Amino acid sequence: MPDSLRRLTIEDYGLIARAQIEFAAGATMFTGETGSGKTMVLGALGFVLGDRAGAGAVRRGAPRAVVTLEFEPSDPLRERLGRDGYELDPGEDAVLARELSESGKSALRLNGRPATAAYVREIATSIADVVGQHDAQRLLAPAYQVELLDRFAGDPAERARERVATAHARVQALAQRLHALDGDERRAEEQLAFARFALDEIEKSAPAVGEEEPLMRRRRFLDNVERVASALRTAYEALAGGEPCAGDALGAASAALRGIAEIGGDLAEMAGQAAALQSEANDLSLRVARELESTEFDPAELEEINARLDVLDRLKRKYGGSIEAVLASAAEFASTVELCGDRGERRAQVRAELDAARAQLRDEAAELARLRRAAAKHLRGAMAPELADLALPSARFDVRFEVLPEIGPGGAERVEFVFAANKGEPERPLARIASGGELSRVLLALVVVLAATRERTALVFDEIDTGIGGATATAVGVRLGRLATAAQVVSVTHLAQIATWADRHYVLEKIERRGGTTIELRRADSVPERTAELARMLSGEAHDAAVRHAAALLDQTKRRRAMR
Repeated sequence: MPDSLRRLTIEDYGLIARAQIEFAAGATMFTGETGSGKTMVLGALGFVLGDRAGAGAVRRGAPRAVVTLEFEPSDPLRERLGRDGYELDPGEDAVLARELSESGKSALRLNGRPATAAYVREIATSIADVVGQHDAQRLLAPAYQVELLDRFAGDPAERARERVATAHARVQALAQRLHALDGDERRAEEQLAFARFALDEIEKSAPAVGEEEPLMRRRRFLDNVERVASALRTAYEALAGGEPCAGDALGAASAALRGIAEIGGDLAEMAGQAAALQSEANDLSLRVARELESTEFDPAELEEINARLDVLDRLKRKYGGSIEAVLASAAEFASTVELCGDRGERRAQVRAELDAARAQLRDEAAELARLRRAAAKHLRGAMAPELADLALPSARFDVRFEVLPEIGPGGAERVEFVFAANKGEPERPLARIASGGELSRVLLALVVVLAATRERTALVFDEIDTGIGGATATAVGVRLGRLATAAQVVSVTHLAQIATWADRHYVLEKIERRGGTTIELRRADSVPERTAELARMLSGEAHDAAVRHAAALLDQTKRRRAMR
């Protein structure tokens, strides 16, 4: 059986100065005195898998805590790591390393590359499945129970649940759209009336981009037409109309210079320049004359221009600060008129879509319910022998369904696990009847039953033995040992009957020195070492009777292993 977790290295985390844990392919167990920090090892494992930890997790006097986990990823996880930029060579183990500074700053690297705690938490479920006292309490919640049932039902139920959630979301969205169409008709009619009025006003005025500037130039000209005419007359008189005028003077200058041009020097050039000036003066005088003839004041034209500019200004004030904005508003008003105009048609269309979506939701929910009821029947049958193996031979486990008034995103029924520990007792919800020890065993049985349906990951048990002892502890130990033949198991325990099933056994000891307190891990490999630790767990000290009892437990476990 391939193992998932390979090695956990802890440096300056909590009270642990340094520890290196080599995980067995089967069961790795941690034991120690109360307060020796057994759960601190699992805390370090959770930390490197993305759990939050405060600055207090750094060992006193150390600048930082560092936890490193080496593990063999499953094929699906290996493929995902490659897609996400954390690729590995074929057969290469993955490495997670997380550092926590004394100030509380955390840094995490996956296969040598920076990673976020959120990403690691997301993939952590494919590395290790932690089952602890918290999960036993979660087992009382119907939401967790339906999650476990769907997990047992497998991929078809998971996909069906996703389809139900999608169909439910579509129903909700369509219902909201229909409500918006049906609601506040008066407001909608007011919006339609205003849109029609505004669109009509803009379309009748027919504003055009760029028409304002020429109108304003023409208005400026008409407002100053008398000044323009006076200036033009003065210019014309100076150029051609008076005695003497500029044209005549330039003509005389040109004639005089032409008479001496052949003498040489610059005289010929000056004669040419004078002739050019005379020609330009004549051209200019003709332009001025034509402009003067066309310069007439037309009060009607000015009034028309002012009226048009007033219309454009009003449109800009009402519907935007520019003609472009006015035209954009017109497009919006046209859209509103179109939408509101076919409001009834759209309402009928949305109602038809909603009816179809509700029918699909009912079909998807019915399929999910069918898968759940079939899974519940198989789960009930699978739980019976598991509970019997856990010293609950007369226990009965079942799944009850309660149809909900409305289909929700999780389906059409409420799921509840019921349990009776003894013969003749009625089955009641777990929250009402299960003691702490019974609840731990129900959870363990569920974990075992679900193990075959999940991706291969390590199963980490954090004091799953709470509230049990004696024969029940022996039964739990046997079941964990059997589970370790099919899955990698990591467990913190305070019961010798369970610890005997360890394929690798670590003992935690709290050491008090002058400089403070630390926790040290030592591996109990030899039979005498394991016997001594089991004797301490049985009676608090390794006296002869306890040692004999511990040796008997180890021998009994050895025989049971051989019989498997």
